[in-house]
Amino acid sequence: MFSESQFAAERTGGGKKLKVRAPKWTFEDLTPGQDVSVFAKTLFHALSLVFPDGERFFIRSVNAYKDQITDARLIADIKAFIGQEVQHGRVHEFYNEKIVGGKFEIQNYLKLHRWVNYSLIEPITNFLFSPKFSLSITAAAEHYTATWAHNALTDDRVRNIKSDSLRNLIYWHAIEEIEHKHVAFNVLREVDDNYFLRIGGLLFLAVSMPAWVGLGFVYLLAQEKEVDVLKVLKDLVADASSGNGLTRQFVNAFFSYFRPGFHPDDINDQELIREIASEVEQSIKASAA
Repeated sequence: MFSESQFAAERTGGGKKLKVRAPKWTFEDLTPGQDVSVFAKTLFHALSLVFPDGERFFIRSVNAYKDQITDARLIADIKAFIGQEVQHGRVHEFYNEKIVGGKFEIQNYLKLHRWVNYSLIEPITNFLFSPKFSLSITAAAEHYTATWAHNALTDDRVRNIKSDSLRNLIYWHAIEEIEHKHVAFNVLREVDDNYFLRIGGLLFLAVSMPAWVGLGFVYLLAQEKEVDVLKVLKDLVADASSGNGLTRQFVNAFFSYFRPGFHPDDINDQELIREIASEVEQSIKASAA
């Protein structure tokens, strides 16, 4: 066993306050073809498709060990983490059914994704390695999503989205990913601070996440009518070579996680959140009116 406690200073979330928000966006201001390229739209839709079941998996993996946690602050953070993830799943499921499912057939993909990952792989890995492995996957996934979130909050492409509800969906999700990025990681550290367990979850995710997002991308793209494949390929190459592209974000997140003693709060995003949170809060309030 390679314990990380000898490398890592204790971190409790840096005094962050996790807030559970419940937006009621209907996405009525989102019109077909507006704002983004076919590549960007399809990539976002492919990500959105895997979110709801992924969020439920994160909740299960953290819930499995919440009774072993004694730190009052972490217990409160777990409760808020679960509340935020419930809302993420709910809103993305609504978006998937109304916006993505309104144009494309998505149920066959969702059924396959759900069965392979959560009816087959999850129980097998829990049996072979214990539910700690699911928790390590969740900790790594939260690091990936927090890295994506940081970039989303600074990306002009997101800022320039004309749809208020879509732009604020991305901002809202990004803010909360940053707020709770430490929770699953700290639970894992409390339960088992084995370095190789933590990295095992990362390696599993590094294969499975691109595979499923890629499959969803191809599945949706194949249903597009009169798609310019050459343009999509050019956009893919541009995204892969861009500092703000999903590929670069994925690679950066992957390698930074390997450092012994790493912690998600090594990256301070709090000022970034404060700059955008008020806009998102106003949009959420308006959506509930």
